[in-house]
Amino acid sequence: MQHQKISRPDRPNTLTSPVWTVNVGPAPQTDCLSGTHEVDVLVIGGGIAGTTTALHLAEKGVSVILVEAQQFGDGATGQSGGIVAPDYIRHSPETIGAVLGEPAGERLTGMIGGSGQHLFDLIDRQGIECDARQDGFYTPSHTEALAEQQRGYAAQWRSRGYNVSFVEGAEARPLFGANRYCGALRFEDGGGLNPLAFVRGLARAAQRNGARLYTNSPVSRLERKDGYWLCRTPIGTVRAQRLVLAANGGNAALHPAMQRTSLPLHVFQFASFPLDPAQRKVILPDGGGFTDKLPYLFTARLDGLGHLISAFPMSFMVNGDKGYYREARRRLKQHFDVMPDPQIAHLWRGLAWVNTSFLPEIYDLGDNAIAIQACNGRGIATNTVIGSEVATMLATGDRDALSVRPRAPVPVRFHAGAALLPRLLMSMAYLTN
Repeated sequence: MQHQKISRPDRPNTLTSPVWTVNVGPAPQTDCLSGTHEVDVLVIGGGIAGTTTALHLAEKGVSVILVEAQQFGDGATGQSGGIVAPDYIRHSPETIGAVLGEPAGERLTGMIGGSGQHLFDLIDRQGIECDARQDGFYTPSHTEALAEQQRGYAAQWRSRGYNVSFVEGAEARPLFGANRYCGALRFEDGGGLNPLAFVRGLARAAQRNGARLYTNSPVSRLERKDGYWLCRTPIGTVRAQRLVLAANGGNAALHPAMQRTSLPLHVFQFASFPLDPAQRKVILPDGGGFTDKLPYLFTARLDGLGHLISAFPMSFMVNGDKGYYREARRRLKQHFDVMPDPQIAHLWRGLAWVNTSFLPEIYDLGDNAIAIQACNGRGIATNTVIGSEVATMLATGDRDALSVRPRAPVPVRFHAGAALLPRLLMSMAYLTN
């Protein structure tokens, strides 16, 4: 693919739009919700979870309306790094059994392990143009102790039939172009994509199948009345038998039971200018993306235009737009010797919502309403599968379609203080980086 020519400012020092806007088609044609409508299922939220739920409901012949306060992908989806990671954040196929019990743990492992292939199959089936690359996801090891643990994790995944292996250090370092690691867990079904193009493609597919989608339609009131859910927007109303909240962190403003159930994780995503040929030969020469396990974690992947995309978590140690750019350049220089003078083309704020379990959750709100909370900073593949499963459950009434067992939401204790904890922990990690 030819690199898109971008003029390089001498000293960029202001935040930009996400790099995804450089290589994305127009948004689907939609209107804001107006008038009065009646529908079987109302979905609120136009990210990956919401659009996949609407798409699969429409495919199954269920009448569905989706309302989005802004445009598709304007929230965490379009701000993300676009990595497809079919792995747990804090668990393995065996350790999850101790948390959930063996049957539930194996069921969730099946969903997580198959999420990457599920996503890429959906992209292929729907013909979605989103720079999709199924070229692997890696979790590098920065210590021999972690490497030994990950060798065991690879065996656990393989014993369950997944394409997971451990790449030893001598072979792993050339895969990344970075010398900081002594091996890596490799998930062959992972990869990356343009998340903004992906969610727009999902929305178009949902429309083609008969879902009614409305944007620029913020919910002004949501209530249960006469056995139905009544949703009001500035100039429209929807009456629905069943409700799916898929607004991520915005769910808290939609239903009182969702208040204080998740925590914000603020990050800065950034993309270099397209790498030159010499850099392309060294940095991720075989493609793929990775996220390491260091406290001040590092992540990297390439897109189809040759941008090197990475991120750093917000801390109290880095402030101001110029400081953010300095930190982005420092991180690339720190990891890649072939980039002695990194230049940043795009730098934007990202926001992930995490829960205390770091596992995908489906919350049962009663009265034929559920809420999806499956971001945790790694939600692209997970939300895609959950949308499909939620649609199957709603269409058939079979809760066994869900790999995540619905439960009642539980507020995070001392939520106001806990919301500051990620930034405090990242400040401490920065000092030891």
